[in-house]
Amino acid sequence: MRIYNLDGLLKKYGEQFLILEFNHLFVSSSIREEVWLHQRKNDLALIDRIIQEAAEFNMNEVDADRDFETYSGGQKAILACLLTLALIRTRKTGGLKLLQNNILNSVSDENRLKLMQIFEKVRASHDVRLFTQKDDHLIEIFTGNDHSQK
Repeated sequence: MRIYNLDGLLKKYGEQFLILEFNHLFVSSSIREEVWLHQRKNDLALIDRIIQEAAEFNMNEVDADRDFETYSGGQKAILACLLTLALIRTRKTGGLKLLQNNILNSVSDENRLKLMQIFEKVRASHDVRLFTQKDDHLIEIFTGNDHSQK
C-alpha cells in the first residue's frame, strides 16, 4: 500500500473535503474520547450507536474505552467510518464531500459492501458525496462518474 503524504493531501483537498485517511484516522485513543472531542460532551447515545453498528460488522468486542491501537487496521477503518457517519446523522450535516483515502481497500469485501450500504443511506438522506482517489484523480462513488479535482 502506498504511503500518502497527509500534508499534501490536506493542501490539495482540505478546503473542499472532509478527509478520512487510513494512516490518520483518530486524534484520541478511544471512541469515548473521540466522541467527546467532536461533541464536547460524553454523548452516550452516539457512542451506543457506533458500538451497535460495529456489531453489524461482527465487531462484538468494541468498547467505548478500548484503545484504538488494540483493533486491527480494518477494524479501525470501520470504526472511523461509523463514527464519521454517526456524527453526520447526529448533527444533521448535509452537502458534505467526504474523501476516503485508503479506507475502502483496507476492509474485506463483505465489510466494504456493508459500509457502502450505510454510505448510500447517508448519501440519500444527507446529500453526502463520497470520493476516493485513484491515479491522482478523485472518483465519486455511487455515480460511476470520474469527478477529477485539480
